[in-house]
Amino acid sequence: MRQSQYYNYALFLASFLSFLLGISLPIFSLEKFFLLKDSFSLLVGIYQLWVQNEYLLSLMLCVFSVVIPLYKFFLYWRIVSVDRSGTYRLMMVNRLLMIGKWSMADVFLIAILAATLKLGGLASVSAHSGLLFFGFSVLSGLWLTHRLLGDYQLALKE
Repeated sequence: MRQSQYYNYALFLASFLSFLLGISLPIFSLEKFFLLKDSFSLLVGIYQLWVQNEYLLSLMLCVFSVVIPLYKFFLYWRIVSVDRSGTYRLMMVNRLLMIGKWSMADVFLIAILAATLKLGGLASVSAHSGLLFFGFSVLSGLWLTHRLLGDYQLALKE
């Protein structure tokens, strides 16, 4: 195994673990009237939206922030673990290129969620470690995508 392949495995593992921590650790805390403080993770936020009958917002947040990234990690794993010259790998690369168009949607949805929670002077929102892990996961995923697709970009454009 080449050194760059070890690097890809390590980057995949760091990104995946950061994603898991990012969706399960508190992302924001909401402080109301300086008395009540609620912290929640992305998974808890999705659940709370569902319980409050906000089905569309809950499903959108779940799809763009959990399901699509998990599918991207599946594709990353298949690309990293399959022989470089195989046609299966090229098919996985094409899928990764297709799903890559949605890769920043999760970040925008979290920004929208934070904006909807910000209630002016009545409440304040502060970020926590889950947001850092989630952000690192997105950035390291982008770096991994760049590394994995570097060899294929020119071949796919022809």
